[in-house]
Amino acid sequence: MPEIWKHKIARIAGYYEALAERYGHDSRACDYGHPESQWVRFSILSQVMPLQGKRVLDVGCGFGDFADALIDRYGDLVYEGIDIAPRMVEEARRLHPNLSFRVLDLLNEDPGGPYDLITASGIFYLLGEDAESHMQRLILRMFELSSCGVAFNSLSAWASRKEPAEFYADPLGTVKFCRTVSPWVVLRHDYMEHDFTIYMYREPCHV
Repeated sequence: MPEIWKHKIARIAGYYEALAERYGHDSRACDYGHPESQWVRFSILSQVMPLQGKRVLDVGCGFGDFADALIDRYGDLVYEGIDIAPRMVEEARRLHPNLSFRVLDLLNEDPGGPYDLITASGIFYLLGEDAESHMQRLILRMFELSSCGVAFNSLSAWASRKEPAEFYADPLGTVKFCRTVSPWVVLRHDYMEHDFTIYMYREPCHV
């Protein structure tokens, strides 16, 4: 498994490195397609809980654009970003010199912490073979490292159109798995037809 994972993340990192080389600091380099879809996803993730004063780890941070969304919404919080693509991290540091960005593989390296919330946007769709099991390992790892909860999104198997070679997770199957980890799980499938977001909490959260 470690060698398989090492090969997988090298492939994914290379994919994003090429996009960053082609587009620069642009939503297309993060494979969002349109800036609007990127910011809709960011808005939904940021609604997981009140984040004033919280410490947030953003897994697959790309250029760190989610930091801007969080700071605009909450102001006072501590944001850190990690990514497997060095070019993305380099640009994120240039754009946000006062924030922390690192090249780090969450499944094989310790990001430190503690973190109140861990988020991930768009990190599952390129996982390829055995994508669901890798997705579950990442969810478990994120929840393990968080003291309050986790928020992540994924392409949805309920989408009417699907791109070949991309992983579309089953929303209800993902909820079922998440409920083996925590009884407090929220599914959001109300913002895009082809995308869903899940919030997981360590205790009931009344937003």
